Amino acid sequence: MVKSLSFLMLLFSLTLFFGCSDNINKPLANNQNIALKTTDNKIVTLKKTENGFLYDNKSLLLAFFTTSCTPCDVQIPNLNNLQNRYQNDLNVISLIIGDSSLEEAQNFVSQNGVDFTVTFDKNNFRLSTALGNITSVPYIAIYDKNGAYVTDYAGAVPEEMIEADLKRIF
Repeated sequence: MVKSLSFLMLLFSLTLFFGCSDNINKPLANNQNIALKTTDNKIVTLKKTENGFLYDNKSLLLAFFTTSCTPCDVQIPNLNNLQNRYQNDLNVISLIIGDSSLEEAQNFVSQNGVDFTVTFDKNNFRLSTALGNITSVPYIAIYDKNGAYVTDYAGAVPEEMIEADLKRIF
C-alpha cells in the first residue's frame, strides 16, 4: 500500500513538474520559424534572430495582451494609428495570452476595432517565454527591419513615446 501511494505521489509530482507542455517551453533557436495562428485563421510566421524577431522585412511591434485587460484596450487606438501611419515600414502584431477562448479573442478584436494582426495560438506563450516570461500586460517589444531588438515597454504607454522610438529606426 505504501509503495502504491509513493508511486502515485511520484507520478502526480512529475505531472505537475512537466505537465503536458508539447514543447511549449522549449527555447527558440536562432533562425527558427515560429508560426502563429491569427484570430481570423491565417498564419503569421516570425523568424527568431540572434536578439529579436523578424517578419516581412519590416520593423515589428509585438504587443502582448489579454482580453480582460483595460490598459490593453486603451493601447489599441494608439497601435491602430501607428500601424496605419507607418504601414509601409511597420507590422503591428498582438499576441493574446492568458486563459481566453478563441471566441473571446475574436470578440476582443471586433469590440475594440483592432486594425492590426492579432494572434491566438499556443505559441504565443512560447514567444512570451522567449522574451523573459512576460508577467504584466500590455507588454510591447519593438524590433527593427533586420530583426534586432530596439526597446520594450511594460504597461500602457503614450503613442508619442512609441512613435519617437519607431522614428529612430525608420
